[in-house]
Amino acid sequence: MPRPSGTPVTFAEARAVGSAYEGLTEHPFSTCFSCGTAREDGLGLRPAAVGDDTGAYAAAWVPREVSVPIGWAALDCPGGWSAGIAGRPMVLGTMTAQLFALPEVGQECVVMAWPGASSGRRFESSSALYGPSGELLGAARAVWIAVNPAAVRPVGR
Repeated sequence: MPRPSGTPVTFAEARAVGSAYEGLTEHPFSTCFSCGTAREDGLGLRPAAVGDDTGAYAAAWVPREVSVPIGWAALDCPGGWSAGIAGRPMVLGTMTAQLFALPEVGQECVVMAWPGASSGRRFESSSALYGPSGELLGAARAVWIAVNPAAVRPVGR
């Protein structure tokens, strides 16, 4: 998997853009473990546009627990938001990720994401997890599929 190039935004910058997180006003899957606004036990990611010409999104993250699945979860949703999930609900179709290292509990990390190509209901994204010194901890590529949320929610929710 190619490593992302460029410098991530700082933790402070990622935290600042989080106030513009589109999921705060309308979230297609508010109980999502990574970025859901209706859970307190999740990662609490708030990915939002950084305002540059790349379409990049950033999210500040301070892990309360660390494992390989949680590292993958951190790489997940920021890609969906960068691909345009706001106003066009999507679910993850596939994700290929590589973790080079895991952060430590309590470290200030940044997750960056960039939109990729799209065709019909298919949208691509890339994401990267950075440690407190800007070191690359992980990277992912994902394919997102636009859906009707009412058709994919469990009955009764």
